[in-house]
Amino acid sequence: MTVHIQDSPVRAYREAGEAHDLDALMATLAEDVTFRSPLSATASFQGKEQVRELFSVVFGVLAGLRYESDLGDERTRMLTATARLGRQEVHEATLVALDGDGLVEEITMWIRPLPALTAMMAALGPAWPGPPASRGFRCWCPRPSSRWPR
Repeated sequence: MTVHIQDSPVRAYREAGEAHDLDALMATLAEDVTFRSPLSATASFQGKEQVRELFSVVFGVLAGLRYESDLGDERTRMLTATARLGRQEVHEATLVALDGDGLVEEITMWIRPLPALTAMMAALGPAWPGPPASRGFRCWCPRPSSRWPR
C-alpha cells in the first residue's frame, strides 16, 4: 500500500526539520533510533540523545531545508530535500524506517554533490561539542591498519 504524502507518519519529521524545531523532531523518533551517517558505512548515532546532539549541530549549519519528495509505504519512506550550507547547495536523500507505532526507528542519509558533503563535514567539525568517541559515539574515522605508515 502506498501512503499519500499528506497522510505519511513522516510528515511531522519533515515539518520539524524544515522549521529546525529540535523538540518536534525528537517527538517523531523512537527511543532506540539509529542514524546512519552519509560519511561512512561504519558511522552511526544510536538513541535519541546522540541523534538530538547531531541534529542540534546540523540545524546550526544548514539553512533553507525543504523536503521535495516523500515516497513509500507505512513502514519505509524515501525523502529528498535541498538545503544551503553557505553558498553550497546540498541535496539530501534519506531512507526512513518506521516502527509499529509510526515512530522513526532508523534514518540512513546520503548527501550530494561531493563538495556539499565535504562542506557539511567541515562545518560540523568545529561546531561539534567534543570528540564523538568520548561520548560513546561509534567512531566515524577509519581504524588504523598495519598496512598504514605510522
